[in-house]
Amino acid sequence: MSRRSGRAKAKRLRQEKALDAQIHLSGLISNPSNTMELRKNAARHLVKTSRRHRLPLPVQQRHWICRGCTTPLIPGTTSRTRIREGQRITTCLECGRIRRFGGGPGYHRRSRIE
Repeated sequence: MSRRSGRAKAKRLRQEKALDAQIHLSGLISNPSNTMELRKNAARHLVKTSRRHRLPLPVQQRHWICRGCTTPLIPGTTSRTRIREGQRITTCLECGRIRRFGGGPGYHRRSRIE
């Protein structure tokens, strides 16, 4: 067995463990019965683990973690969510960071020649 195949196997095992950790931490964040402190710590560790292992954040958590302070964005508790002209605007109440999702105003989708 060569060194190269051993390294590849170690890398694969490391990434599998990181994915398992991401799934576990996502479950802790999305469970409303957990305390807020536990959810904040899980979100911070999820972002840290994802960056360390160069993995994307899980799809179900991507929009609901603040990129500024890594707080889980829970509407009404840690974030304010508004809909304006077809765009979802989420404001973190911890650090004040604003994220916009969606297409925005509909006028840019219509043809200009009428």
